[in-house]
Amino acid sequence: MVEVPRHESPGEESSGESSSGDESSGDESSGDESSDEESSGEEGSYDEDSIPPPDVDADVVPEAQGGEEDLIQRLPPFPGGPVDLSLLTHYADHKAPWTWHALLRTDERYVDRRHLRVATAGGKVWNLACDGDSDSHRRVRELIEQTGLHQLPWCSYSETDAGLILALVERWHEETSSFHMPFGEMTITLDDVSALLHLPMGSRFYTPGRGERDECAALCAELMGGSVARYHAEFDKNRSQTIRFGVLQTLYDAALEEHRYEDAARIWLVNQLGATLFASKSGGYHTTVYWIGMLQDLGRVSEYAWGAIALATLYDQLDRASRRGTAQMGGFSSLLLGWAYEYLSDRVIIRRADPEYSQAQPRARRWVTSRVGHAGLDERRVMLDELTMDDIIWTPFEDHRAHRPRDQRAMYSGYIRTPFGRVVRRHLPERVLRQFGYIQDVPRHPSEIQTTGSLAETAAYADFVPHLRPQGIPATHSGEATVVRRVVDLLEQSLEVPDALAVGTHARSLTERALDLIRSSAFIGTQGVAFAAVRGAGAAGGRGHGGRARGGRARGGRARGEDSYNEK
Repeated sequence: MVEVPRHESPGEESSGESSSGDESSGDESSGDESSDEESSGEEGSYDEDSIPPPDVDADVVPEAQGGEEDLIQRLPPFPGGPVDLSLLTHYADHKAPWTWHALLRTDERYVDRRHLRVATAGGKVWNLACDGDSDSHRRVRELIEQTGLHQLPWCSYSETDAGLILALVERWHEETSSFHMPFGEMTITLDDVSALLHLPMGSRFYTPGRGERDECAALCAELMGGSVARYHAEFDKNRSQTIRFGVLQTLYDAALEEHRYEDAARIWLVNQLGATLFASKSGGYHTTVYWIGMLQDLGRVSEYAWGAIALATLYDQLDRASRRGTAQMGGFSSLLLGWAYEYLSDRVIIRRADPEYSQAQPRARRWVTSRVGHAGLDERRVMLDELTMDDIIWTPFEDHRAHRPRDQRAMYSGYIRTPFGRVVRRHLPERVLRQFGYIQDVPRHPSEIQTTGSLAETAAYADFVPHLRPQGIPATHSGEATVVRRVVDLLEQSLEVPDALAVGTHARSLTERALDLIRSSAFIGTQGVAFAAVRGAGAAGGRGHGGRARGGRARGGRARGEDSYNEK
């Protein structure tokens, strides 16, 4: 079995760029530029006159005295976690085992020193106004609307449920790009992003330059106005290739005054993307700009795969946040919250809908959020621990399809890429078929998606048809969790036949149907899990259970194995 590296490196080896997920081209780090030592408030805010120091190891909690690394086991079986690491290869460095040990022991050396801080820049989306009746605002609006990104400000929540975000982070595993719940896996898919944000779902990805400051400063001057020297001074002040949101305001006002409407539209988009999809750990202080080349031709901005880019960027932030010791989380937290509000039913979470919401709008606009701090983490952990399949709204967007049909790339399985240093992440819809209305079968191992060391992975996104995963058998109710469950249901029906003579014939017929179901679902060759269930049910005259071939149950963020089933 090929072990998937923790930090995939699809970038060209000769480029000298890192695509590890912690680094990007040049001296940037995926937009995470600031230290949270300088932050104030849970949501992340900075004094404009206070310049945070560079983000060198800023998101890693200092190690405790006395050999903290020796306190936690690094080999399976893990308490409450996987029995081997063939799937979750980096579990020893995940937050989950450390959280598990902290709950079992009182020794403070087991506990992360700080809660993960969720940095947001939601308030910055309204910095630059273009909704007035003036001719200048009208012309800028027209340019922005043709990009397809004009809905972003209304999809950003002003309040953040930090407790829910942190509880979900504890269940996220980068190897599978999914949350491991008590009953299996769930994730944010391309279809979810499309419905929640109404982003353009084009086919182009952006490959940034090598990150030289001179090149970036010249491009900013060309696309937003101002002198190259001004951007050099801004980069020097911030000690990174970033621009403060306050400076963007000044540039925007100057562009409107000088009737440079395309420049004004680009500045507005930089502000919006920096506060939403590409939000960094600076918490609304500044935004990276080395991806500004995406905005060079406003008429072609909508051709980019914005849905996949947004999803890959959120995956990247979740990957980082789920690692032990990480103290800050950037990214578009509103996308994560909107997804949770859609899938979690009213039985487990209080959701407030906007009474003025219309189905023609992105679904993220449907919800009104409330601020919940770290104090809500324990409650959210318990909620996710006790979650059942009946607590999930598996296909929440069916009433939205008339306005936002399912994108044809929804079942694309492969790599998607961020605009930060060629960082790629896996999109694996075959692991969450229930979210598409199908019965979940055993998915392929993530390592089957090979890393070639080039940009060929995301080139497959443009020619996506060969990379669509089979959808499987439609589910008629939430209890149809797996094919094994269907097999068990059929076998149990045989026990309800009253006539003793008819039992054998009827049971044979039902068993044959069960075997046909197994064969049609590609279960043959997966360690005999389904056949073991059939034999177990037949021999015992009752319920059979699938094997737990690779892992244990997911409780409190612990991992669930690939071939593990929890019969409902």
